Amino acid sequence: MPALALDYANPSWGLPEYDELPPEIEVIEPMGDPCHFRFYPSKDFAGGHVEICGLADGFLVHVADVTHDQPNQLSMLAPDILRVRIASDGDGEYVTARGDRIDLKGAGSAIVIEPAGMSPAKVVFADRSRSATVYIHRSTLQSLYGDRVHELPAALQAFITGSLRHTVAQRLPLNASLLRCLEDLQGCDLDGHSRRLFIRSKATEILCHAFKAMAQDEDLGTIDASAQMTRGVIKAQQLLTESFVAPPSLDDLARDVGLSRSSLCAGFRQIVGQTVFDYIGDLRMRQALSMLNEREASITQIAYAVGYSHPSSFSLAVQRRFGTTPSELRRRGLPHI
Repeated sequence: MPALALDYANPSWGLPEYDELPPEIEVIEPMGDPCHFRFYPSKDFAGGHVEICGLADGFLVHVADVTHDQPNQLSMLAPDILRVRIASDGDGEYVTARGDRIDLKGAGSAIVIEPAGMSPAKVVFADRSRSATVYIHRSTLQSLYGDRVHELPAALQAFITGSLRHTVAQRLPLNASLLRCLEDLQGCDLDGHSRRLFIRSKATEILCHAFKAMAQDEDLGTIDASAQMTRGVIKAQQLLTESFVAPPSLDDLARDVGLSRSSLCAGFRQIVGQTVFDYIGDLRMRQALSMLNEREASITQIAYAVGYSHPSSFSLAVQRRFGTTPSELRRRGLPHI
């Protein structure tokens, strides 16, 4: 198929007007606002969906869970737009007009800062892409920071002031904060205007974390997780989500994801911001809160269902987390976790 050019020079972000849908799109689903919709690729092109949320103040957010049947090449032009991409899965690359490359394979995050007047970049996506991308126009970024532009990394300062003369494209450390933002966007169950407000808040949060990571990356003393470690930790999270009731041992988990035990533990602390055991505890508490809210199972049944061998151990874990007993928690209402 021919390359698709994306031009965001005028950030109106509206739903495209098609006399006939292009062959790569099967269905467009409106989501309550002209600038908020979801499209489903045609079966010959890819599987999954992409949600596009355009916000009136210069933000655009793509949330994608797409599996490409074959490599998909795009020609992308985004003058005066900054982009931050976070992915837990993916394959491909981004190549600027002057030849700078970003490897988009596996879990990772990246930033692209494109001043006006650049030639289109080439982007290739392959396999599964589970990602979120935030776009923000230069004028919007300038208004957000006002007289605090000096707090930003040098490349961002140059972009805002109009003195940046080439596209900046670089990978960023995938830290726990960025990864949580991606999971929050992928798992959002809100609708209508509440969903748009939530997406906007996450877009702002992603930018702030990305700018901090960019500044830290400029420090030669910053040590990022290796790509292998990052992929292993992401895989471990997925395995634990499926098996938190009876999780594997640390040694077995490390072997299953291709890491040593020490690398797995270090990677969890660096990327997720928790130990493996704390992460399992969070998964158990989320499930327990859901079951408490449904009010169908007894406290003892819930304890066993989420992986505790004794109801007293479950009660103690809830007491430590929420400062009250499971029964009292059910009675007075449940917190968010």
